[in-house]
Amino acid sequence: MSEATLIERREYKYLIDQETAEGLRAAIRPYCQLDEHAAKSPDRTYTIDSLYFDTQDLALFWANDHEQVDRFKMRIRGYPDAPKAPVFLEVKRRINDVISKSRGKVSRGEWAQLLADPVARLPEALKGKDRAAVERFLSLAHRLHIRPFTLVRYKREPYFSVVDDYARVTFDTNIRAQKMERLSFEPDPRAWRTLDDPVTQRARGDRSMTVLELKFTTHVPIWMVNLARRFGLVRCGYSKYGNSIRALYSPVDARTFRLAGGWR
Repeated sequence: MSEATLIERREYKYLIDQETAEGLRAAIRPYCQLDEHAAKSPDRTYTIDSLYFDTQDLALFWANDHEQVDRFKMRIRGYPDAPKAPVFLEVKRRINDVISKSRGKVSRGEWAQLLADPVARLPEALKGKDRAAVERFLSLAHRLHIRPFTLVRYKREPYFSVVDDYARVTFDTNIRAQKMERLSFEPDPRAWRTLDDPVTQRARGDRSMTVLELKFTTHVPIWMVNLARRFGLVRCGYSKYGNSIRALYSPVDARTFRLAGGWR
């Protein structure tokens, strides 16, 4: 089996207001360029759908909630503005502050059958690193008996560094989610629950906040260090998946969950 596509990096998250976001956009201009896909949109964003999977007893959620040193998430990512584009099967593992992600693409017409049928054969067209990443996802999925729980949708304004080998700055807004307990990217337009409201984000005031992510490899770029100092950025542990579970399956109480025997 070929080696899966593996991206290893660090991600620092912050909750910022709109004024700070505007200041940051101006400050990163000498170092970053807007992603080409977002540049095609009038509002400089594209929309992301993430279908999150977990075990029957929400083991992945609890590992994240308890901040276990070694933990991972499983999701399938799609782009609703490009309905004919492939989806990406992702395993995102975190050990302390280091994140590694394997990512393999599959056509929209094939991914659900691969998950539903443990003996389904991979498409012949799936080769190389994509094939290895998809095999890894499916192996974990069938071994852990995972199923979908939530579909999270948000707008992303992404920038990439033009002075570093790898550095990214992303602004995520309009974050929302709904229960999705079937293998589908077809949401109910009436079922969205906002996740970037002040209550969910535990933010001060009555305005929604933007989720800022600074992404880099081993060493943080000096311009990112200067950004954090200049704007007084304070790291937080915002989790789109974790917040979606809390919002949609509340109350998520460990003792009640065990006594109930898991989700029915």
